[in-house]
Amino acid sequence: MARIVEPLVVGRVIGEVLDSFNPSVKMAVTYSGNKMVYNGHEFYPSAVISRPRVEIQGADMRSFFTLVMTDPDAPGPSDPHLREHLHWIVTDIPGTTDASFGSKIHALMITGRELVSYENPVPNIGIHRFVFVLFKQKRRLSVAAPSARDHFSTRQFAEDNELDLPVAAVYFNAQRETAARRR
Repeated sequence: MARIVEPLVVGRVIGEVLDSFNPSVKMAVTYSGNKMVYNGHEFYPSAVISRPRVEIQGADMRSFFTLVMTDPDAPGPSDPHLREHLHWIVTDIPGTTDASFGSKIHALMITGRELVSYENPVPNIGIHRFVFVLFKQKRRLSVAAPSARDHFSTRQFAEDNELDLPVAAVYFNAQRETAARRR
């Protein structure tokens, strides 16, 4: 398990966004075109416009999960005074072995409750980390969406909603895309 968590420590996800944890389920995040998210890999913002497909494997079928996606580097890595910027929250995701969501809005409604709609990453300055965190829920959640996307705290959200420690996390990097890159 140390091998799985090490990139999260090196990338300062553990420390700045999350406390240390032991991953207990497998989470695969894939953007259109079969672009799988791996810790620390870079994506162009044009490749992450649509919400990704997220698959959860190895979970107890009676469990429910919450997915949070944030940018801890907003508005820029040298001065992240908006830390964290919230990009997506899906709650009440069933822990079936085939649980997946995100590729279509219909699938999202069936397999989880989209509490905060997906906002595609658009970094303006520097290289930003975009973090996906999966929490196991103690029960179905009845929470209201946060009032703002800026100054979100993944830790505080988990504490306020009595979520256990994360069971999986992955992040990618992105930076502003020049017009030449988009062509």
